[in-house]
Amino acid sequence: MAFVPDLDTLESSRLNEETLYGPNCLCPQKKPRLDLEVTSPGVGIQVTVTKGHLSRTFRQAAVLVAAVTKLLKQPSYNDFADSDLGSFFNDIFEPVSFQCIKGSYTRAPVFRYTRSQSFDILDIDHKCFVLESPTQLVALHLQGPSAGRKVKLDIALYRPRSSQGGPRSGRVPVALGIKGYRLYMSCVMSDTKPVLQLEEADIRRDIESVELTRFIFYRLDSPAEGTTRFESAAFPGWFICTSLQPRQPVGITNTPDQVNIATYELSGH
Repeated sequence: MAFVPDLDTLESSRLNEETLYGPNCLCPQKKPRLDLEVTSPGVGIQVTVTKGHLSRTFRQAAVLVAAVTKLLKQPSYNDFADSDLGSFFNDIFEPVSFQCIKGSYTRAPVFRYTRSQSFDILDIDHKCFVLESPTQLVALHLQGPSAGRKVKLDIALYRPRSSQGGPRSGRVPVALGIKGYRLYMSCVMSDTKPVLQLEEADIRRDIESVELTRFIFYRLDSPAEGTTRFESAAFPGWFICTSLQPRQPVGITNTPDQVNIATYELSGH
């Protein structure tokens, strides 16, 4: 039986030495006469073919397998890649550290809350505001005992940014609440035009979100007539109005005092 040497034993000796291994021992023996030698220049492996006993041919095949195994263990070389360039720069340049600084800032409010005042309100046709349902405000004439049904407005006053006007320009931003309730008028888009509605909210504070400008109306006073109008801040040119007919919802219009009433009188505080 022939013994095949392990790879470590082969690595300790040269492949081209004139020795082989005997069939029953690990001792090197003289290589038999060779009839043909073929060398592959591209790979670097020498293949030897001999005439002789079958056992020697098997031993030579074992040596060849061991030699190929050793060749495959040699490191392979790849083409130069971008990652190699990065490692090259890291060895040349000193590393630079970066410090991430997180911060925040407070944006100036769109409207700054100042105070609130209560007023009775009548349109110039002397109709009062009445809360007919939890979210429905109507205008109608009230007399005698029914006069107690009218609602008062809780008007929140705001100070705008300098670019948005102020008391001197006759445009005072306000929020119109129903006294005794947490309901405020708001102007929102419905389908293709703005509508007036009542929303439950508490906005007696700084208005810092543009979304909340739906609650803001500009109070436009006419001191000579003692009247006022309320223009939507979210939809300029649209004014709170009442119908010429009694018991109709309070709404909003862009044609004030034409087929509606958009002028009011405020009293009390």
